[in-house]
Amino acid sequence: MPPTNSPSPTTSREDPDVTQTLSAPPAPPASTAEAERDIKDLASGALVNFVGKLGRLSRAAFMWVVALLCGLEVKGLFDTAWTIASLVQRLGRFGLQVTVVRFAVAARTANNQAEVERVLATALWLGTLTSGVMLVGTWLAADWIAAFYQQPIGGAVRLMALSTPFMTWAWIFVAATRTLRIMRYDVYVMSIAGPLILLVISIVTGLAGWGLEGLAWANLVMASGSCWLAAHYFGRFFSLRGCLARLREALPWRTMGRFSLPVMTTDSIYGVLSNLDVLMLGSLLSGSPQQVMAQVGVYTLAKNIAGAMLKAPQSLDPIFSSIASELSARDQHRALGYRFAAISGWILTINLPICAAILLAGDALMQVIGQVRTADFHAGLEVLGVLCIAMMAQGLFAMVDPVLTMAGRPYLNMFNNGLWLAVNALLNLWLIPAYGMIGAAWGATVSALAAGALRLAQLYLIHDILPFSRGQLKPLLAALGGTAAGWLCRQAAPEGVVWSLVLPLGGFLIVYVAALRALGLSPEDRLMLQRVKAPFKRLFRRHKVNP
Repeated sequence: MPPTNSPSPTTSREDPDVTQTLSAPPAPPASTAEAERDIKDLASGALVNFVGKLGRLSRAAFMWVVALLCGLEVKGLFDTAWTIASLVQRLGRFGLQVTVVRFAVAARTANNQAEVERVLATALWLGTLTSGVMLVGTWLAADWIAAFYQQPIGGAVRLMALSTPFMTWAWIFVAATRTLRIMRYDVYVMSIAGPLILLVISIVTGLAGWGLEGLAWANLVMASGSCWLAAHYFGRFFSLRGCLARLREALPWRTMGRFSLPVMTTDSIYGVLSNLDVLMLGSLLSGSPQQVMAQVGVYTLAKNIAGAMLKAPQSLDPIFSSIASELSARDQHRALGYRFAAISGWILTINLPICAAILLAGDALMQVIGQVRTADFHAGLEVLGVLCIAMMAQGLFAMVDPVLTMAGRPYLNMFNNGLWLAVNALLNLWLIPAYGMIGAAWGATVSALAAGALRLAQLYLIHDILPFSRGQLKPLLAALGGTAAGWLCRQAAPEGVVWSLVLPLGGFLIVYVAALRALGLSPEDRLMLQRVKAPFKRLFRRHKVNP
């Protein structure tokens, strides 16, 4: 394995010192062909993945359909069962969606195609083993889980557990295409096909009155369909038969297993973190089971809206992980710092208007999307505002994880997430009984801020990297002006949900975009915009030539 312990002290024409910090001006952006190629690939990959995240709006539509057609009580039951099933799936895939990228990219960098096939064969072997173990364990424990929550979710948990092997294989196939810096197949499978299947079957389930069991079947059909589609795209670049034939050879399963274990643990801890508030709300809230599930449904609705701020880092993570793995394999950590600072600025620029939109029009969003009961509306609105802070922090610090992992420090991420989980759990035990939903929101926010501060300190001490630059003050100033304009539009808007959405958001965006243009774009931002505009220019020229 190539050395990945510390940044290289030397520089060259291919790898200039381009680390950006708040105390020093940014280095000349994209000063080499290699740096420019990486920035363009980051922009292209992020665009494809961001389109995929928009495609996942069908997932939000799925949650709305469940609440509308099945009721908030069924939605609360499904949220509880899905929280458990998603953790089982994370454990079952054993972190292989990251391990495949790490080891297959290193093999490709060394021009060793046989080793690439051995890596994929090992991943399939490990994934089948771990997902099978998780399936059997969850199947046997389903009744105990239902008794613990005192909710009728045992059958749904069993059905959702059946999807674990299918999703594990799907993630391995998709990760293989990511090693080639191809992001669109991930989008087709995980962001478009899967959520769309879930949406269609949920509509049928709601109209037919099949309830929780029908939704669990929808999840299983979605998993098997996603696996088939991922295998189809995988076959365009790799031979599944050739990979399976490598099972007869000596495989690096110990090396990959040692790397996957902390990645899986980190991923699973994060899965628990992502749903810890929902799990603890269901067990710590007081009231009848129907009231508790209704409040859980309102909380998850607010969390899903605030979670829009995670879409930008999630869009950048797949392509950034591939680039980070290549740079780490070549021991070019200083160049990695430059790429990291650039995408952190993009995340901030994208998330600020999303955050402002939620704060300006959160009440209208809750009414339009959720059909929330009046008794829970004001608490849900306060939860939404608090969770915006948590999601902004998670979005800003999310890209530290792939930097540490691809630099060969997955155990550090495991420690960070474990500490984050402990702090969040302790805060929930204290705040939820006293403050209910709002206490859970504050627990998530405080723990996310603490974990983010710890990650930044580690990143700076280990790699001398900070994801900040003076240029990031520009979107902050633009957002302040846009928020003021949006607030004034909100005060002047006529009554009605539509007006309270359209006018404030329109006023914010106009001022925000105008202020960004007036303050000036960085060379990285211009490169990104050129890459983003390219598909639309080609489409426009095509229509112009063939009217």
